[in-house]
Amino acid sequence: MRGNKRLFLLLGALCAVNLLAHLCFYPALPETVPIHWGFDGRVNGWGPKWNVLILAALPAAMLALLYFLPHMDPKRESYQKFAPIWRGFAIALTLFMAAFSWLIELAAFGVLPESGNLVGVLVSGGVGVLFIFLGNYMPRIKQNYFFGCRTPWALADEHNWNRTQRMGGISFVISGAVLILLGLLSPLLGEGWTVGLLLAVTLGDVLWTYLYSFLVFKKILK
Repeated sequence: MRGNKRLFLLLGALCAVNLLAHLCFYPALPETVPIHWGFDGRVNGWGPKWNVLILAALPAAMLALLYFLPHMDPKRESYQKFAPIWRGFAIALTLFMAAFSWLIELAAFGVLPESGNLVGVLVSGGVGVLFIFLGNYMPRIKQNYFFGCRTPWALADEHNWNRTQRMGGISFVISGAVLILLGLLSPLLGEGWTVGLLLAVTLGDVLWTYLYSFLVFKKILK
């Protein structure tokens, strides 16, 4: 756990530097900035520039949540068994959130175009890679109440948990690949089809993972 503290202190320092950098650019921002993009990468929402401060604070808020969750978990000792995965996830999520926090400035200063699917590719691709990363390591996650595929039957039985995480890992990899593909194809599909396909795949993965865990519980799947 000592290694975890050092890592979180380092990531916390990164979040602080990221926030200070935002504050340096904040006075130069126009009063109205782009705050929302469609799946096609086009700006479809504008708002006051203080929205930048919310995005700038998100990496630190997410990092604090990741630090305190294991301390609140009744199965907190399990986190030591998959500590490298937990640390890797904390690093990946913090870096992704820090990069994501700069979308508004990059768009406001003209670095990112207001049209085209570059933003969609970057965001969908980043989330997709994060999903694929997590899916590959999910089978090594031990029983806990906050991280992984936490079905009632998996939490009640370690064997069910292990099998559910393996299946959940496959689902995460599929969802990640779909996210990357949809980010690339969204201009051709249109926002309606992109959102519909994303919801269908995500909901299908969740329902199948729960059904799989239930079937293992019922011993229908040996």
